[in-house]
Parts: sequence; structure tokens; C-alpha cells
Amino acid sequence: MNVWYLVYRTDSLTYTIAKALSLGGHSVSIWVVNPQREHGLSAGIDTCLRGTPHVEIAGNSEAALPPVIDRLIIQVFPRPHETLQSVDVLARRARRITLISAGDRSRSWRDAIKLQSLELRRLGFRGRSIDRVLYKDGHYPFDLLGIFKSRLAVGFDAHSQFIHDEGLYRAMHARDWDPASRRPILANFLGSQDPDVRKRVLDSVRSLFQPAEHGTSFAGSKSMRWHEYSDAAAIGLDPREFVKVLSESDFTLCPRGYSLVTHRPIEAMLRGSVPVLSTNELDLYGVDLKDGVNCVAVQDGRWREAVESLARFDESEITGMRAGIHAMFDDYLNYPAMAKRIRGRVGVD
Repeated sequence: MNVWYLVYRTDSLTYTIAKALSLGGHSVSIWVVNPQREHGLSAGIDTCLRGTPHVEIAGNSEAALPPVIDRLIIQVFPRPHETLQSVDVLARRARRITLISAGDRSRSWRDAIKLQSLELRRLGFRGRSIDRVLYKDGHYPFDLLGIFKSRLAVGFDAHSQFIHDEGLYRAMHARDWDPASRRPILANFLGSQDPDVRKRVLDSVRSLFQPAEHGTSFAGSKSMRWHEYSDAAAIGLDPREFVKVLSESDFTLCPRGYSLVTHRPIEAMLRGSVPVLSTNELDLYGVDLKDGVNCVAVQDGRWREAVESLARFDESEITGMRAGIHAMFDDYLNYPAMAKRIRGRVGVD
């Protein structure tokens, strides 16, 4: 299938979708509105995209466009106004359009509706070609696009380094762990403290990961692992050490970052670690997350209370959740299955 993908700049979601389409044998041409890509992460994403079969970052030349585009994907965020200025040159050639709306739950309902209204106005009568509406950060129960279209979350996968690099791919995706094996680490947090919404979560639980003053550990016979950095000094763990820590941990903290959706819950589950994330984010991943079955859901922002509860889980309860994750591999977690589900939501398979 002939697929074109309109973005302001490439990002992790661009790679997630393009890679899933590539695995299905589809050609993907990416039209980047901002060819300077003034964004630190885009350089690494571009390198991965250029090394992905069937994927190209196309020049912004109308003369190079085919007369007909089978499927146009429009990723409106992060700059809706700028992205939609370029939409008509592609949309008028498109048989079918998948709209990844900027009007999602990452913002207030009122702001989400304003952005959806902008999207529909800019598309005009070409909006009739939209047959898929997707949201990176989920949708509200009632919104403007829901009046006309069915709506889905895009879903997410592991970080691009654990998909693009063959060795890291094998390390992350190996189904080589036993749900019944006891693990030495109760819980971990591995990642940036940014933005402020995440830092507030970390401030509330950081002390639980620090050594006890009087020799008694919050985690009992198990340890806790904490590796925190800032975006300004992004010194993360070596990727193989990162995989090792996930593989040795019962639980992995997955607080939201700049988006509600992050790579961490999927990465944790791939290594048999139970993700801990907010209740209102369970529907964002397309993998049927259920509190107490394959994850721990944090109610109403009560992160400290949730982390304290981790030490009260019986080993049999932890093993049961790991077994629940292990049972998800064939349908949800192994990469070919995950990519196929993403392609289905995008409207290509």
C-alpha cells in the first residue's frame, strides 16, 4: 500500500507507526513540515527511520507526490497550526485519511475541542476521507470528532533503540524469564525527572527508595533501584543494564512524562516486570491492562500510597501478575503481534 505520513517533525510516535507499517511490507513516505527539525530528539529518530526498510523521509516537493495516495496519516501534534498549513497538498490526493488528533486527554476538554475544531476546519470537505481517528493520549468520552467518527488510541511500543538495534531488540523482547522465579528487586524507577508533572510524582516517593536509617528496609529482603536524571543531563543507564534491572524487578514505576503515554509500561512487561501507572492511562496502550492482573493502577494521583502497597503484595500475587503478563505475549507483546495491531488501528491491514 502507498502510505504518506504528514508530521511537523519526526518523533517517537512517527517511528512507532512507520516501523509497524514497514514490518507489514508497506512503503511509507514521510513529509516533514519543518525540514530543519529544530528538536533534539528528531536527529536520532531520523537515523532510525532512514535505516528502516520501505521508509523514506521525502522532500517537500509537490512535484514528487504520486497522483493518488492510498492512505494518508496526518499527525497533527506537536504544532497543529503549522502542520495543517501543509495538509491540502497531500489530502486532495488521498483515498483514505487517518487523523491522529492533537485534541486528546493530554489537555483540558475545552482545549481538546478547540483543536479538533481547528482540524476539521482546515481539512474542510476533505475531512470526508477520514475513516480513522486516533489519539496518542486517549480521548474523552464525548468530543467533537466522536460525533462523526469511531475513535481509538494509537497504542505504543518499546523505545526505538530496543526495536532498531538488533542486539538490543533480542535482549528486550526475549521471552526468557520464568513467571515463578523470585526477583531480587521489589521496585525501580529508571528515567528522567522531567517534566514537572513527573517530578512531583518522584518527589512524593523518592524517600521510599533511599536506604533506611536504622537498617530496616521498606522492601523487606528485597532491594529498591532508583536511577534519576534530568533532560538537561540525560545520563541514563546503559541499555543492557536497563534491561537487566527490569528483568530483576517485580514492579516498575511508569509515571507520565510530556505525554500521558510512555514506552516504560511496554518495556517493563516485555521483561516480566509489573508496570505501575495511573488508572486513567490504562486504555492508552492497546494491550488490555487490568489492575491487579497485569499492572498496578494508581488511583487519583496517590503515588506514595501505591508504592507503599507494593511491599504488601504476597509473592504468590506478584507471580500471578507476572504469569498474566507472560500469557499476553502471543497476542499483544511480541513485536510482530504489536505491530500488526498498530497497523490495524491505523487502517492499513
